Amino acid sequence: MGFNHDYRPELPPDAGQDTELGFEPDDNWIKTTNPELRHEAMRTWFIARYEDPANNTPYMSSEGGYLYVHGGPYEAGEELINRFGHVCSDEEIQAVIDDVEANGNHEWAPIRHKNYDAQFAYEASIRGEAHQAFLRRLEEADGLAVVQVNEQIQKTLRQLLYVSLIVALEAYLADTMLYWVAEEKSVFRRFVGTCKEFEKRKFALSEIFDRMDALEDDVKAYLQELVWHRLDKVVPLMSGSLGIALPSIEKLMRHIVCRHDIIHRGGKTKDGKEVAVSTKFLSELRKDVLKFVDEVEAKLNEQYLKRSK
Repeated sequence: MGFNHDYRPELPPDAGQDTELGFEPDDNWIKTTNPELRHEAMRTWFIARYEDPANNTPYMSSEGGYLYVHGGPYEAGEELINRFGHVCSDEEIQAVIDDVEANGNHEWAPIRHKNYDAQFAYEASIRGEAHQAFLRRLEEADGLAVVQVNEQIQKTLRQLLYVSLIVALEAYLADTMLYWVAEEKSVFRRFVGTCKEFEKRKFALSEIFDRMDALEDDVKAYLQELVWHRLDKVVPLMSGSLGIALPSIEKLMRHIVCRHDIIHRGGKTKDGKEVAVSTKFLSELRKDVLKFVDEVEAKLNEQYLKRSK
């Protein structure tokens, strides 16, 4: 599909809304508008969130290039497909990918918007707070699971509750890691030594004190932007930083795949089949996330609380 990219059509007011993170298109509008406006809406969404790393990302030639301390590098294809794959065709999305990559840039850094940190900077400040918040989320999901609605709405509700349980797990992992990085110096040091984005950073002696002053903020920003449902990456990072062996993620990874289909494929598998979340399947996920979190808490208590007694 060809577009004249010297001319950019103006998006109408009903195309979406401006948010703290930039332009957010309305999916219903996307589905019904003409191809040219659909293309521009996707392109505008992407460039509001991602930029050439040359703009603001630290670069160190001795380490082989950019240091993505705030997340990344991101690929235009993956981000655009994740956001628009359920409302636009593969051909349309590919045209936007070709458009944003026209200058030869294939790796992107996140744009840090004004008020971004304030919007997402919740941190657990009391030991056990992350665990209690997780248990409250489970109780809320339990309450919604028994709401009496017709069968069609019940199917959708179970899908939403399924996703909410994984979100509860993500929040627990993020809050727990942020707490211990701030609370325990040994965790902070191991994180910096374990995380590849920080492990490879080197400084001249004249830079050390300036960089040390900023390192804590860099670590918090990195953790706040980490994709926490990527358990295959998150669990090894947490294990190495916390100094504990986290439980197996084998059962949870099946649920993560299902979550992806619900969120990014409109509740269908890649083969077009409906994701059927039965009451039994929902209960299985609840049991698996609770067991995982309880085991993490037990290991944390054994590792750190015994020293304060």
